[in-house]
Amino acid sequence: MKRLKSVYLDTAAATSLDKGVERAMRPYFRRHFANPSSIHASGVAAAKAVQGARAQIAKSLGTHADEIIFTSGGTEANNLALRGSSSKLGSHIITTVIEHASILEPLKKLSKLDEATEAVTYLPVGPDGLLDPKILVAAIKPETKLISLGYANSEIGVMQPIAEIAKVIRKFRQDNKTPFPYLHLDACQAPRFLDLNVEKLHADLLTLGSGKIYGPKGVGCLFVRRGVPLDPMLFGGGQEKGRRSGSENVPGIVGFATALTLAERLHEKESKELTILRDYFIAELLKIPGAVLNGSATNRIANNINISFKNTDAELLVLRLDAAGIACSTGSACSTHLKNESHVVFALGGELGRASSAVRFTLGRDTTKSDLKYVLKVLNKIFILFSFRA
Repeated sequence: MKRLKSVYLDTAAATSLDKGVERAMRPYFRRHFANPSSIHASGVAAAKAVQGARAQIAKSLGTHADEIIFTSGGTEANNLALRGSSSKLGSHIITTVIEHASILEPLKKLSKLDEATEAVTYLPVGPDGLLDPKILVAAIKPETKLISLGYANSEIGVMQPIAEIAKVIRKFRQDNKTPFPYLHLDACQAPRFLDLNVEKLHADLLTLGSGKIYGPKGVGCLFVRRGVPLDPMLFGGGQEKGRRSGSENVPGIVGFATALTLAERLHEKESKELTILRDYFIAELLKIPGAVLNGSATNRIANNINISFKNTDAELLVLRLDAAGIACSTGSACSTHLKNESHVVFALGGELGRASSAVRFTLGRDTTKSDLKYVLKVLNKIFILFSFRA
């Protein structure tokens, strides 16, 4: 295929660095480069930058600065949430079968450590990717300590009914006079489109990453509500009040806070514009014979389109699109090296062929209708020129 233009449709995997975010970070690479744990003036300046960013992020979440723990990204924050709050043997955890690998893999490890009990319950979702709160009610046990869910799924973009789920959890706590189970939300895909106020969400732990919101990669945070016990995974200098040791990534933290504030400011505008483009693109893609939308058509974040093309090799299709200058993916960038089939799409209908033919397009702030028309043109040419189908 001839490369006529470049179109980036993989913002669920990574976004570019916003120019304003880059400007905010710049002073902390050379001028204010000191270790924020140092007591000299340069160190104090770096520490003030970290604390300012912490307060800025806390404001975006509607919470307190001391409830924010900086990490190296969403994966570490998810691991810390799961392993740090559920380290005691006999704890029961609930999640769904469609979660990100950074939730599922730590839970597999915890299950092996606690072989004497059924440590984890993996709940099914409906064909639309949504968890039925009634199924959750039936799964909660007296020993359930944590419920961990993706706020918006990283592959199919479906938004879980968190308000209903939180209501179920609160009722269980009240009826059983217990603070458990805690609710953990993986919100890495959410900041550009959804409300992050932890009080409204009734979240006890919440994961965020910077690299998917036009911030720097390699930095994120975990919100931990006051009173929720959390054992550290990393030990050393006692940073983050002993909950996550290691010298703070000052430029990254400053950039992360700036990007999150920007996402909050652009939230309504970006959601409105991308929803129009998303719905147009879905309607056009579904005109391709054998195309099926994965996940709810309406209850999904504004930038996500996940389509299975019947009897198609998704990896080969992504490579053909790449040759034409179009970047997209077959699923989560954190797990594509593990296997060719999407466990998320498989969970929607149990069809292996549908799971292995799923392609994810995720729109960005720079995406235009012209870009999408180019992608549609290339797709149609590919299906005509190349024998993808059985």
